[in-house]
Amino acid sequence: MLISKKLINMNIQADNKNGIIDQLAILANADSRLNDLDAFRQAVYDREAEVSTSLGYSVAVPHGKTDAVREPFVCFAKSTKGVMWNNQLVHLVFMIGVPLDAEGNDYLNILANIARNIMDEEFRDDLFKTTDKNQVINIINNGEREG
Repeated sequence: MLISKKLINMNIQADNKNGIIDQLAILANADSRLNDLDAFRQAVYDREAEVSTSLGYSVAVPHGKTDAVREPFVCFAKSTKGVMWNNQLVHLVFMIGVPLDAEGNDYLNILANIARNIMDEEFRDDLFKTTDKNQVINIINNGEREG
């Protein structure tokens, strides 16, 4: 399973993008998805430095493909107040981690599903409104089955 309740923070308190990346990486590490917390964080920071992962619609999708990942995952966080992410205010964050040796298509499929879903206003609204982690998983999984 790519996402679980352990990988969700419904009211993240970080006030910048690196703080959100750090907190979500800690969740992934606590759920045994990482081999090396610091190496994963650095991979995400490096990717973010290349091109911002803020996709518009108040959503960011930081990600890393590295040997520091043991098992593919998606973390989700909601920031009620929002965080500036390279000149865009972001409220919803999906952080993706994939092992370096994972099939290229797996990584691209995860990114494509999320990118496609965030363009759907109902998908975003449902995530904004819910406070229930099980509902977040249902929204994300149902969105991935569509399209």
